[in-house]
Amino acid sequence: MNIHLNKTSTFAALRNPVYRKLWFAILLSGTCVAAQDTAAAWTMNMLGSSTFLLSLLSTVASLPFFLFTLPAGALADMVNRRRLLCFMNLWLAGAAVLLAILSSFQLLNPYVLLCCVFLIGIGFAFHAPAWSAIVPDLVTDEELPSAATLGGLQLNVSGIIGPALGGVLLYFLGANWVFAVNALCFVVVIFVLLQWKGSEAESGLPLENFLESFSTAVR
Repeated sequence: MNIHLNKTSTFAALRNPVYRKLWFAILLSGTCVAAQDTAAAWTMNMLGSSTFLLSLLSTVASLPFFLFTLPAGALADMVNRRRLLCFMNLWLAGAAVLLAILSSFQLLNPYVLLCCVFLIGIGFAFHAPAWSAIVPDLVTDEELPSAATLGGLQLNVSGIIGPALGGVLLYFLGANWVFAVNALCFVVVIFVLLQWKGSEAESGLPLENFLESFSTAVR
């Protein structure tokens, strides 16, 4: 009876060492992303922007999901997902570093900030389908329900802790350091992904198959 309860526990997937490392890395990264969102909103406000530009932050962050989720899902079905996740985390780290550098040299203006937030949104639009697709490769069938629950828990915990962390870092270090710490957290995710020896098999499907997959997703 106890064994059965352990296997069906909400935290059962965390007994899987590969999933556990990645989950904590994603939790750390998600928390820093929420902190960065706070820093970006604070920066936009400090730039003296209108309420319209301030409200556009959420729009440009979400717009890439509307534009790229379908092709991102098709791409995740075709290429090596671990490599895709590494590349997208590298993309996200680069966008966060760009924000940190521009903020440090006081080169940010509202439109540059919006562009950087849009670039980060693109990274997450391609990251999300690949991460969802890779979870079944990380855990067993028995651990999969736990992994699904833990994925939602991670989002909630990051959403609660991140803004508070962002406020503390803003007060003591400034927005440029919040952006830099966020970039470092993306690198941590890459490091953990590289430790996972997942399947290296790639689809090798031609462009026509990508277009067919995309058309199917649209339908």
